Amino acid sequence: MTSNTAASRGTRGAGVTVLAQGGAMALQFAGTIVLARLLSPDAFGLLAMVTIFMGLGALIRDFGMGTASLQERTLTQAQSSNLFWVNTALATATAVLLAAAAPLIALMYDDPRLTGLVPVMAIVLLLSGLQTQYQARLARDMKFTALALATITSVGAGIAAGIAAALLGWGYWALAVQQGAAALWLLCFYLTTSRWIPSLPTRAAGSRAHLRAGSDYGLANVLGYAADNVDRLAIGLRGGTVDLGYYDRAFQLFMQPITAIFGRLTWVVIPTINRSTEEGHGSSSMLLRVQSVLVGAAVWVLLVTAVTADWLIPLLLGDQWAPLVPLLQILAIGGVFKALSQINYWAYVVARQPRQLLLSNLVTKPIQILLIVGAAMLGVEWVALAYAVGRALSWPINLVWLARTAGQRSWLMLGNGMRIILAAGIGFLGTRFMLGTVPDLADAWMVVLGTLISSITYIFVFLIYPGGFREVRGIIGIARQLRRRTGQASAS
Repeated sequence: MTSNTAASRGTRGAGVTVLAQGGAMALQFAGTIVLARLLSPDAFGLLAMVTIFMGLGALIRDFGMGTASLQERTLTQAQSSNLFWVNTALATATAVLLAAAAPLIALMYDDPRLTGLVPVMAIVLLLSGLQTQYQARLARDMKFTALALATITSVGAGIAAGIAAALLGWGYWALAVQQGAAALWLLCFYLTTSRWIPSLPTRAAGSRAHLRAGSDYGLANVLGYAADNVDRLAIGLRGGTVDLGYYDRAFQLFMQPITAIFGRLTWVVIPTINRSTEEGHGSSSMLLRVQSVLVGAAVWVLLVTAVTADWLIPLLLGDQWAPLVPLLQILAIGGVFKALSQINYWAYVVARQPRQLLLSNLVTKPIQILLIVGAAMLGVEWVALAYAVGRALSWPINLVWLARTAGQRSWLMLGNGMRIILAAGIGFLGTRFMLGTVPDLADAWMVVLGTLISSITYIFVFLIYPGGFREVRGIIGIARQLRRRTGQASAS
C-alpha cells in the first residue's frame, strides 16, 4: 500500500500540476495558432495594450491575501471568510478603477476601441479576484488533482469560446470572450469543487495578523513586478519596437514557462511542507529536495535551449529571428537564478516571514532596477546581462537573510544550488566546444546532438559533485512515488 503522508501526496500533486500546466500551455499554444488564423494581428495587439494594465491590476487585486491564506496550516471559517471579503473588495475596487481609466487608456494609445474593451476586461479581473480564497482552500486541503483539472479545463473552455466568437465574426472581442470564459469557468469549478460558502465578515475572527501578512506579501510582489518589468519599459523607451520585440520574445521563451509552472507549484509546495512539518519533518530538508528536483529540471531545460539556440531558433522561428540567440543565452543565466530564488520565496512563506521577504526585496529589487536602467543606455544585450546579474546577486543575499531571520539552513541550499549551477555551466561550455568540432549538419540534427551531449554532461557533473549521488537517489525515489497510484493515496 502506498504511503499517504503529506510528502507522498505532495509529490504526486507536483507531478499532476506540472503535467496539467504543460498540457495547458500546449493547449494555449494550439489555440493561439487557430485564433491567429481567424483574427488579425491588430486584434492581438489591442488586447496586449490592456494586458499591461491587467498585470498591474492583478497585483493590487490579490495584494498577497492568497499567500497569507496559503501560509497558514489551518484557518477558521471566520478567518477564511474575512480574507475572501477583503479579496472581493480589492478586486471590485481594482476593476472599477480600471474601467474608469478606460478613456485615459484609449487616449494614451489613441485607439477609441479601448474605451469599450477595457471595462469588459475589468470584469475578467473581478472574476479572477473572487477565485483566490477558493484556490487557497483547495490547496490547503491538498486537492491538487482538482486544481490541476481546473487549470487545464479553464484554458480549454476559454479557447473554445474564443474560437466560436471569432468564427461568428466578433473580431477582437473574441479574445475578450476567451479571457472571460476562462475566468468564469475557473470560478464555477472552484465553487463546485470546494463546496465552501463564505460567511459574513466579523471583527472577532483574529484576521488582523493575516491582513498584515497579506499587505507585506503584496508590497513585496509589487517590488518584484517592478524589477521584472522595468527591463522592457527601458528598452521600449530607449531602443524602440524592434529591440523590444526581440527581447520580449527571448524573455517569454525562458521566463514565462518558469513563472507559470513555479507559480502553480506554489499551491502544492507550501501546503505540502506545512503538513509535513506537522508530521515531524524539517522544512529545510524538504526545501532542499524540492530545489534538487524542480530547479534541477528547470535548469536542464534552460541549458538545452541555450546550448542549441543557434540552430533551435532558426528551426522554430526562422532566420529573421537570429538576433534572439545571444539574448536567449544571456537570459538563461537569469532564468537559473530566478528558479533558485523561487525556493527562497517558498522558504519565507513556509517560515511565515512576510515582513522579512518585504525587507529583503527592498534591498535586492532596487539593485536589479538600477542595473537595468543603467544598462539600457548601452543596448539591449546589456539589459539582458543586467537582469541576469541582478538576479544572481539577489539569490545569495536572500540565503543569508533567511539564515539570519527564518532559521533556514541556507548553506545547504547554497551548496546544492552551486552544484546545479556548476553542472549547467560545464554542460554549456563543454557542449558548445564539442559542437564546434563536428561538421555542419541540418539544424534539427544539431539540436538533437546538442541536447544529448549537454544532458549527459549535466547529469555527470551533478553526480560527481559531493553529495550528488545522494540527491539523485532522492530524485529517483520521488519519481517512483509519482508512478504509484492507489485510491487511498490519491492527491485529490
